[in-house]
Amino acid sequence: THFPQTEPDPSLSPQDVVSIQIEALRNNDTPYENRGIEVTFNFASPANKRMTGPLERFQVMVRNPTYGPMIDHRSAKYQNLVVEGDSARIDVILTSKEGVYLGYRFFLSRQHGNRYEGSWMTDAVYRFDIVSL
Repeated sequence: THFPQTEPDPSLSPQDVVSIQIEALRNNDTPYENRGIEVTFNFASPANKRMTGPLERFQVMVRNPTYGPMIDHRSAKYQNLVVEGDSARIDVILTSKEGVYLGYRFFLSRQHGNRYEGSWMTDAVYRFDIVSL
């Protein structure tokens, strides 16, 4: 699915929000350099942005060995979606461009009391090892 949205919106489900970020990172430099990372930063919650921002700093972080394989990856599968009230988490199993399997667990929250009212945004992403598929 191609998502035109690049900004949080209350109509997007937690899985939509993660899919948009993963797809953007898969085509990171389309239509311009680091657009994927920029879209991902757009969906970082205000609390997350306070820790990881500004965008320039976030770009460096995403390119580190933990998150770097998300950029230009080959494919992604989504599993273990859990939504409880205003919290959600979902696991993404990526195949990196080198063909390595990696797991990333996204933690999201529905925003209240800020300009993103009602929208799901990413609070944190943790990498985990894939033992077997």
